[in-house]
Amino acid sequence: MKKTNLLWILLLLLVMLLGCQQVSEINKENEAENPKAPYPYEEAIKNGDIVNFHGEISNLHKFDSFLKNVKSGTKDLIQITIYTIEGAPIFYNLSYDGNKIIYTYDNTLDGFAGSDKGIKSTSCSNIESQDIENGVGYYLSECTSEVGNTFYFSVLE
Repeated sequence: MKKTNLLWILLLLLVMLLGCQQVSEINKENEAENPKAPYPYEEAIKNGDIVNFHGEISNLHKFDSFLKNVKSGTKDLIQITIYTIEGAPIFYNLSYDGNKIIYTYDNTLDGFAGSDKGIKSTSCSNIESQDIENGVGYYLSECTSEVGNTFYFSVLE
């Protein structure tokens, strides 16, 4: 009788340990797919990024300055960081060399990007604006690849 009880207890412990190990592995996988605050928005703001955190834009003056520099032919570069609903940052880097805009799109920290995850770049001739409801939308034009279509930045009034 004691051996049977001991066997049942050992079997129960083994099942519990295996269950805990599987939960731990699932948690590690989830963290790898969607890391917790890989680049917190407060840090992005402090670093000088133009940040769109769920519709609230910080450091917008840097975007305005970039637009003026492109118009005047003055070199400049900015990083726009837009956060997904889940809190992952997506980076939009614009570097103006006085002639063209080099645009780099980086969604490597987005755990839900799927097969589209990665860093992509293109060269564009211009940044343009269009009136939208309650604001202005900005987009790139005359780009050397379709990557330019991933840039759209709206500023609401």
